[in-house]
Amino acid sequence: MVSSVDLSTRLTATRLALKAIKEQDDNSTAASSSSSRAALLGAYGVDTSSSSTNTRLTQLLAQYAQTTGEETQTETTPQASSGDITQAAFMKDLKAMLEDLSKDPDKASQAKAMLEALAAGTLTVSDPSEGAQIKAWDVKADSKTTSKPATEIATTGWSDFLKDHLKRDGSAYVKSASGAYVDSISGNNAFFGSVGSRYYYLSWPQAKPGTLTV
Repeated sequence: MVSSVDLSTRLTATRLALKAIKEQDDNSTAASSSSSRAALLGAYGVDTSSSSTNTRLTQLLAQYAQTTGEETQTETTPQASSGDITQAAFMKDLKAMLEDLSKDPDKASQAKAMLEALAAGTLTVSDPSEGAQIKAWDVKADSKTTSKPATEIATTGWSDFLKDHLKRDGSAYVKSASGAYVDSISGNNAFFGSVGSRYYYLSWPQAKPGTLTV
């Protein structure tokens, strides 16, 4: 387990890098933004190689900047958790997020599959920044459960976690028939998105042959 000081330093460095990228993008021309982004990432210790894999990973991590760039906390303060994944309140917010996502035509199929997995108890939520993982539960169906213990996982940054978990075919990320990413360790479907102001990694079983989610 990484110490709280090391984790605080890592989160602060990541936030600083992403905020700097956002500011640079706001003030730079389109022609120079790509090289400036790479230079800033490199300055904060983020892999800046030119492979398609790293380019796509940077795009995924750039989503994080939309949230962290708007934070009002000081740069020396670690990012406060907006959701404890062991608590029923988080699960309520998770379900609300998935229900909203199901209204997006491009994400509806994945969202419905995740809602089905939530109801079946097969949706896994991972938060590598906190070193925690848990099976999600539907608070509407199980209103008496206010919390459940999480399983400890390696505490790591999103860059390393996504590199380890998102399955690749050469330099491209593999996607399932539903359009979801594929977890390279379990073979399950995978989704990287936010609940509140923090990002989480969701995974759920692939549909069995002969079944269809509509």
